[in-house]
Formats: sequence, structure tokens, C-alpha cells
Amino acid sequence: MIKRNAASCLMATALAAGLAIPAAAQDYPSERLTYTVAFGPGGGNDRMSRTVVDILRKYDLYDGNIVVENREGGSGAVGFSYVASKAGDPYRLTSTSGNFIGTPLVADTDWTYADFTPIGLLASDAMLMVVRADSEFTDVDGFVEAAKAGRVTIAGSGSAGPERVTASLFARSADIEFEYVPIGSGGELVTALTSGSVDAVVANPSEVAGQLEAGSLRALAFSDTARSTNNPDIPTFQELGYDFTFSLPRGVVMPDDITPEIRDWWVATLQEVIQKPEWQEYLAKNGMSGTPIWGEEFASYLEATSTQYRDTLAEIGAIKN
Repeated sequence: MIKRNAASCLMATALAAGLAIPAAAQDYPSERLTYTVAFGPGGGNDRMSRTVVDILRKYDLYDGNIVVENREGGSGAVGFSYVASKAGDPYRLTSTSGNFIGTPLVADTDWTYADFTPIGLLASDAMLMVVRADSEFTDVDGFVEAAKAGRVTIAGSGSAGPERVTASLFARSADIEFEYVPIGSGGELVTALTSGSVDAVVANPSEVAGQLEAGSLRALAFSDTARSTNNPDIPTFQELGYDFTFSLPRGVVMPDDITPEIRDWWVATLQEVIQKPEWQEYLAKNGMSGTPIWGEEFASYLEATSTQYRDTLAEIGAIKN
């Protein structure tokens, strides 16, 4: 049986169009691929990376061995720095996340998002605003009214993470003030909310999925441009009249100085990956929206997201602009 992979599809398209195929692309891939995960095993970035690799292997989309390595530390700084140091190496990939944008803004790293070759945004990882099921707040408007009448508290993981940014963008759009309570893990967030220590939390959908399903918590709004595939009944802030969106990039990048031909090879390959049922199951299970963008458009997205993140952190005094 003939195996039809992304390489053969890309080459066939180029030949049909009468285009010359550079030797580098003709011979690619010919070596082992190293897929670096900048976080520990079992986390969100690790699950995404291994889902992509499993699909590449299952459907013979990469003609060669693939090694997945975890290089955790420094909120992604160690792993991303390692990949960035491999400029020009077409056999290195890594997955982006919120820390890919946020860590260089709050720490002294030797890399930023601009030190990579963007391949594609495969999914968006946005935030939920959540209250207890027995809370007096049944919708966002009610929360806003309470904030204008008195003090409200919103908790999130960390003092300068995507939860803080989302809460601040919401407050700006609603013209309210709130007290932000930085808390460690997702489990601690849930505990703070269920114990009544805070009025609401901003959390990744995966951190509160069990409690939402069990009915002990209620989600008021979602911060992406479209509703979550896993929670389609939860409205976005934007559709409720709060003019902001915020999501983080679940995408794939390579080191800097990758040739356009190799970049396009990976764009074509990942376009096949996201069509597979295993990827669609990953999106649904993790409550992510799948609106892919590629190449230069992904580069523009990373720049815009970093600017929004930086400006918000500077506005609240978390960093110096």
C-alpha cells in the first residue's frame, strides 16, 4: 500500500503548478525530529505536543523517527531557550502556550516569541469567569452591578498570568474596580471559590471542568472570540457587550532562520494533523476553540497578543512598560 503523507502532497502540488522544488525541501525530512516540550509531563503543553506527535506517527505524516523530550523549568524559559538556541535547525519543534508570551515579559529571558519561526496556531486557550453555583451572581451584568456598588474579589493563578490579564481587561471594559487575589494552582483556585473566600475566579476551562459538570460551579463568560467547543452554552464576554477578547496560543514554532520551503512543509503537514479525528477529540476534551492560522498570520497574532499582554501588565503595575 502506498503511504500518502504531507511531503508527497506538498511536492505534488508544487509540481502540478510548475514550481521548482528546492533541494532542501526535496530531501526533507531525512533526519530524526526532536520535539521539545518546555514543561513537565502531564501538563497542558505536554498533552498538546504528544497529541500532535501521536497523529504524525499514526498517519505516517513524518518520514522518520520523532523524539519527544521534556525540558521544564523557569515557566517554560529553559525549554524555549533551548529551542531558540538551535537557529537554522529544521529538525526542532516546540509547542507554544501562555508562558511563551508571558514569561519573557516578566522575567529576564534570552528569547522572545520573535526568536522563532511561526508555523501555525492550532487552537486557542482562553479563560472562563466562574462563580459558585449558589452565588448571587447569575450573569456578568449582575457581577458588574455589584462591583459598582461595592467591593468584589476575583482570584486567578499567579500575579501576572493570563488570569490576571483577563480579569483586568474585563474590568476595563466594564468600567469597574475589583480586588485581585493571586492563588497558586487550579485546585487552590477552586477551593478559594467554594469556601467563599472570593466572589469569582478566572480559570482555564480544564481547571474547573469537573466542578462545572458536577454543578457546584457556574461559568458566566468565556474570553475567546467564539464559544468553547466543550462549553457551547457559555457566552463570550464580547457577545455580552464587554468589548475585549483574550486567548493564548496553542501553536507550533521552530527555531529562527528556517527556510520558507521547510516552514511551508510543516504548514502543509500540520494542516493535515488538525483534520484528524484525534485532534478534534483533543479540542473537545480540553474545551479549546480550533481556529487555525498559519505562517505570517500566526506571526502577526503572536505580536498582537504579546502587545496586549504587555500593555495590560504595565497598566496594572505588574511590569514596567
